[in-house]
Amino acid sequence: MTNFPTLFSPLKVGSLTLKNRLMSAPMYMHDTSAEGYLEKDRIAFYERLAKGGVAVVCLGESLVHSATGNNHGRVFRLDDPGSLPSLITCTDAIHRYNALASVEILHPGRRADPLFNKEGKVYGPSGGMCHYGDSAHEITELDEEMIEIIVNAFGDAAEMAQLGGCDMVMVHGGHGWLLSQFLSPNTNKRTDRFGGSIENRARILVMVAENIRKKCGPDFPIDFRISGDDLVEGGTTLEDSIELAKILEDKIDMLHVSAATFDDRQASIRMFPTMFYPRGINAHLAEAIKKHVKIPVVTVGGFNEPEHMERLLGENRVDGIALGRALMADPLLPEKARTGREDDIVYCLRCNDCVSARFVPYVKYSLVVSHCPVNPWHGLDIKRFYGKVPRGNQKVLVAGGGPAGMQAALGAAECGHQVILCEKDDSLGGALRYAWHPEFKKDIRRYVEVLSRRLERSDKIEVRLNTAVTPELVKEIAPDALIVAIGAEPIMLNIPGADDPRVIRSIDIHREDVQIGDRVVIIGGGLIGCEEGIDLAKTHGKDVTILEMQDRLASDSTYIHYISMLRQIEQLDNLEVKLNHTCTAIGKEGVTCKDQEGREKVFPADTIIMAVGMKALKDEAKSLGGLAPTVIPVGDCVKPAKITPAILSGYFAGYNLQRL
Repeated sequence: MTNFPTLFSPLKVGSLTLKNRLMSAPMYMHDTSAEGYLEKDRIAFYERLAKGGVAVVCLGESLVHSATGNNHGRVFRLDDPGSLPSLITCTDAIHRYNALASVEILHPGRRADPLFNKEGKVYGPSGGMCHYGDSAHEITELDEEMIEIIVNAFGDAAEMAQLGGCDMVMVHGGHGWLLSQFLSPNTNKRTDRFGGSIENRARILVMVAENIRKKCGPDFPIDFRISGDDLVEGGTTLEDSIELAKILEDKIDMLHVSAATFDDRQASIRMFPTMFYPRGINAHLAEAIKKHVKIPVVTVGGFNEPEHMERLLGENRVDGIALGRALMADPLLPEKARTGREDDIVYCLRCNDCVSARFVPYVKYSLVVSHCPVNPWHGLDIKRFYGKVPRGNQKVLVAGGGPAGMQAALGAAECGHQVILCEKDDSLGGALRYAWHPEFKKDIRRYVEVLSRRLERSDKIEVRLNTAVTPELVKEIAPDALIVAIGAEPIMLNIPGADDPRVIRSIDIHREDVQIGDRVVIIGGGLIGCEEGIDLAKTHGKDVTILEMQDRLASDSTYIHYISMLRQIEQLDNLEVKLNHTCTAIGKEGVTCKDQEGREKVFPADTIIMAVGMKALKDEAKSLGGLAPTVIPVGDCVKPAKITPAILSGYFAGYNLQRL
């Protein structure tokens, strides 16, 4: 029995029957070996997704014709038979958990990188120029001979996938890659049989489907990923996508409906929907398309809650749900939902740290390794799967019940230690309690609630609230190890008028006894200042001015979240940003600033919010040093930062305590 009967009901896709309606969205096929093969850490990642309970694990972007269509350099190549051994190893791992394996095949077309293409040529449906990141390159129009070569390459790639153990294949016909470039009037100016009408623009997609069917047979399901709407003027519309679905229906077995196109430089904020969008933002597109076809239609886009997914499926609005970042945050999400442990699911915060770290060429360098702020094991799948769990028997005292302290306690308890966690306030969460109030950040509250439940359920953890850790308490408890996670405090500018009663700290914005006036000036345009400014303007209707002394906002933000915040700010008439403005005083009229030329200006304010950063409680942490055989400071008391470093340092401080 399950609380989500539709979500965990079978789904017929061509000749296959999926065990449930959940599948992983295509992820992570960049940064392969130099030859373009899957390495052990990537295989372990897909194995972990299969273990988590999805019906289908879809391997990400895989090239069909490397000579004319390589977008990232080190990408999995299905035009190279040498890729088969690593692919077979991967699909074997997926099958061990009763999941099916798929792989996304694509040609980037005009969005290939000339650095990686033969003779530096980049091909597309029509000539012209294409932006790629912050640069541009010239496009060579595909002739019919090259179109046939690429169509055959799709079929050959699907055949390779079948030989490699894949149970089905996903053809990428969306997001501004080659096939969707043919669909879009913006990028297809042809006047031959591949241009003009929707039937002509869809011709290459039909040819690809037919070529795959011919080579792989009737029992190898074909899934097509499309953008339900390009969301740009002159691009593919929902009406076009409906017609495309009807054209393809008899030739394929499933449709996977996403949205947006890389023709829009900011498309990533919809392809990987940020926290400012509703969950399931693309469901209405899939629902509209489903009304016109009989094959299964899958939606994707920022899903978290099993209840939401169950409702969509139960109302027959879609046939399946694809999850991407949600499975990075909690790979066991499906199995937890199926077995009644949904209250232990950690929701993705949609901060896009995981994606931004490798989002070249929009970021200067690909970090290759990405982190998840709510999953300390993300990227460490080999160690998680095959590593030996350390076993300890120490008494551990954790000072501080913020994210670092909570994770430290859980990490230590997981290895067998007895833990006492002390928090000086009357509730857990630390700095996260100040961050979860805006609607777009409510998943942070759930994260704290999940960690709190884990602490409560553990028979190895004792939580003491309203208990500050002092040298006297440490001596009384006499722990074998002390983990210090006491956090940081807000910085207050040392300027005239800083003690004005209108001035509040950023952490006090949402206190019940604090009244925010109609005119708000935020001193500091970092991540906190921007997010709180957006919330005050958008949700509470305040007139907000953000004053930032640097030449850009939110230098501490990851790329995709950064451009998403900028989009929000641009859309708010009651939010103004002033860069290169240094605050010099606070007076009766408001906040006085100097710009780059030294000119002074006063910004009227009813409420003034200090959001200029945090200061580590180093002295307080230092006072606890030497009081136990092992003392480890973690989180913001070492260096104030975003949530991810606190989680990682806290959890692994506890997990790796006993090494002998």
